[in-house]
Amino acid sequence: MKKPPMRYLVSSPAGDVPVDAGRLEYPLEADPLKTPYRVYFRAISDFLERGNYHPLINAVNMRLGDDLSLSALHEIIIRTEKHGALYHPASVECLTADKKAKFGLNVAVTESGRSALKKEFDVLQTLHTQYDLPYVPKPFLLDETDSMTFLLEEWFEGFHEFHIAKPAHGKERLKLWEYGKGDRFLSDAQSFEIYRQIAMILALYYDIETCCMIFPWHHAAGDFVARVEDEALIDVRLTTARGYEPFITSHDEDSVPPALAVFYFLLHLSVQIRLDRLDGVGDVVWADEASVDAAFSGFLAGIESKKTFREYFGSHEEFLTLLRSFSIEDLTTAFEPVIAQYEKTKDFPVIAGNVGNHIARLYAILQNSR
Repeated sequence: MKKPPMRYLVSSPAGDVPVDAGRLEYPLEADPLKTPYRVYFRAISDFLERGNYHPLINAVNMRLGDDLSLSALHEIIIRTEKHGALYHPASVECLTADKKAKFGLNVAVTESGRSALKKEFDVLQTLHTQYDLPYVPKPFLLDETDSMTFLLEEWFEGFHEFHIAKPAHGKERLKLWEYGKGDRFLSDAQSFEIYRQIAMILALYYDIETCCMIFPWHHAAGDFVARVEDEALIDVRLTTARGYEPFITSHDEDSVPPALAVFYFLLHLSVQIRLDRLDGVGDVVWADEASVDAAFSGFLAGIESKKTFREYFGSHEEFLTLLRSFSIEDLTTAFEPVIAQYEKTKDFPVIAGNVGNHIARLYAILQNSR
C-alpha cells in the first residue's frame, strides 16, 4: 500500500520553516547526547510507520470519530516544536482530503527522559480515567523505537505559551507567544483569568481522598498554555502531567487529615503559580500579587466543585471559616516546609526574598474571603 508522504518543518515565532537539509547533522538543542536532527526525524518517521501505520490510523480515527484507512492519508506533516530538559516535543498533522488530525508528540532520547515519559503516559491515563476533564492531553500511544521513546497525545490547537516579560514601559506583564501572529502583552484582566484557570485546573485534578496533586510543573517550562481571543474568551490547558502524588505524607499508619493536606496544597499552589523566568529563559521572576488573588479564586472554584467536597469540608462557609482560623503566625510556620522544598532550586532566592509579603497577602485574602 502506498505510504503517505511526510513533510518536515520547524516551528518558529514567524511561522513554519522547512527543514534545512544542510543542518540535519546539527544536534538537538538541550540534548546531552547530541542527537542529530536527521536521527530525530528518522526515528519519528519509524515510530509513525510502525505496524504498517495501524496504531497511527487508530489514533486518527479516535481523534476524528471516523473509520479511515491508510489510503485516506494524503500527507503527514512532522513539525519540531521546542526542546526541553526531558523531551523534544513535536507535532504531527495527518491530512486527508478534507480533514486534519493534529497530535502532540513528545520524544525522549535520554534515559531520564524516557523514564519520565513512560511515567507521564501512566499519569495521563490515570487522570483521564479518574476524571472526565479536558484540561490535560489525552494520551493515544506510547512506544519505543531507535533508542527513543514516543508519546502521541492530544494537541491543543490555538493554545500558546505565555511568560512574564518586561515591556518598554511599565511593570512586568504576561506575554502570549502566539506563533505565526507574533507575541503580545496581555491585560491585567486577561492575566488574572489565566492564573485563575490554572489554579482551578489543578484543584479539579486534586484528589481529596488520596491528597494526590499534579506536580511538578513550572511556567518557565511552558507547561500551561492559553488561548486568548479577547477579555471574555480565555481558555487554559496543562500540556504535561509528570507526576501525581501527595505533597505531604504521614510517617505512621495514620493518613494525613484531608483538611491539612488541602491547606498545604493551597500554600504550595500560591507559591508555585508566581514563579516563571523572564521571557521563559531569563532570570527567575515573581508574578505580582494579583496572581495570588486569582489563584485563591480558582482554587475555591475547583475544590468546591468536587463531589466529595461537602463530605470532607462541609459547606462553603465552614470551609472558609477553617481557612480564616489560621493566624499570620500559623501561616508563617505552615509555609516553612513548603519553602524548604525549593531550597536546592534556582527559584529559592526569589521565593526567600518575597515570602514575607507573600504570606501577608495570602493572609489578607483568607481573612477577607466570603
